[in-house]
Amino acid sequence: MSDDVVLDLSGVNIGYGQVRAANDISLTVRRGRIATLIGSNGAGKTTIMKGITGLVPLSSGRIRFRGQEIAGVSVESIVATGISLVPEGRRLFPTMSVRENLEIGAYLRTESAAVAADFDLVMDYFPALRERLGEPARNLSGGQQQMVAIGRALMSGPKLLLLDEPSIGLAPAIVQTIGTIIRTISQSGVDVLLVEQNAQMALRLSEDAYVLENGAIVMRGLAAELEKSEAVRAAYLGM
Repeated sequence: MSDDVVLDLSGVNIGYGQVRAANDISLTVRRGRIATLIGSNGAGKTTIMKGITGLVPLSSGRIRFRGQEIAGVSVESIVATGISLVPEGRRLFPTMSVRENLEIGAYLRTESAAVAADFDLVMDYFPALRERLGEPARNLSGGQQQMVAIGRALMSGPKLLLLDEPSIGLAPAIVQTIGTIIRTISQSGVDVLLVEQNAQMALRLSEDAYVLENGAIVMRGLAAELEKSEAVRAAYLGM
């Protein structure tokens, strides 16, 4: 595996009973680049993210992170290696405070100074949260809740951030803000795999792109080139 490949999926298959949800998936995330996986609802995007993080088992195939095989490894071990997921729908603890939701992200870490530094970094990324730290997460707007979800993932100190539909249900202005933060996170040295139904946002943020249909990758290439593809424009960009 090339030194610049951070995450490598090879021949990954995932099934639920007799239903094949991910079929022969091969993709890579390269160091310093945002990769995106686009596709319609039900295409299998979230299943792939769950497979990477160990939330669902693989039927077959390999997943290597920084050269280390992680298929079949426990979820906690995968987080400890440096992979963190921002799940679809945010999945916050609604009655817990914003601060408590953020602190949960660092539950495996013991280095208090580094955790405190990452907390300050999250506040720099999302200054709107500073005055809401003591409030229950359920009191926040959808956009602010998404900020908490991303911040919680960053509190684990990840080397690779997985984002599952971060724009879903958000107003266009908030989507733009979230996109800017994702780009900033990438530029800070955290590699990113982005899963999105919002193909326009995803392709404009990313360097590398994959198109998923019915559990299989049907197109791959540079994001800028796929954005110009007539098939992608017709199917995902409404053009």
